[in-house]
Amino acid sequence: MKIIDVLGSNIEALTNQNKIQKNKIQQNNKIDSDKRSVSQDSIDISQVAKVLANISNIETNHQKRLEAVQKAYENGTYKPNLTELAKNILEELKNG
Repeated sequence: MKIIDVLGSNIEALTNQNKIQKNKIQQNNKIDSDKRSVSQDSIDISQVAKVLANISNIETNHQKRLEAVQKAYENGTYKPNLTELAKNILEELKNG
């Protein structure tokens, strides 16, 4: 009985093509895993920038409180805490 070589020399070509495809898949998997391992972008805000942002917020809040006191004074509804006011004045004089 004679076995006919159906694929003949094409077996080597098919084997090489299979190896090439496996290598491409491995390379693509490596590229995908490398992309996942890259860290995300981040931003660091300096302490000075944080302080400046906080000062801006304090100034905004101070302005709002000042406007509220002015409206209350104009309406005649402003009732300051005289004891607290005296304490604050004395503290300012000490730290002067």
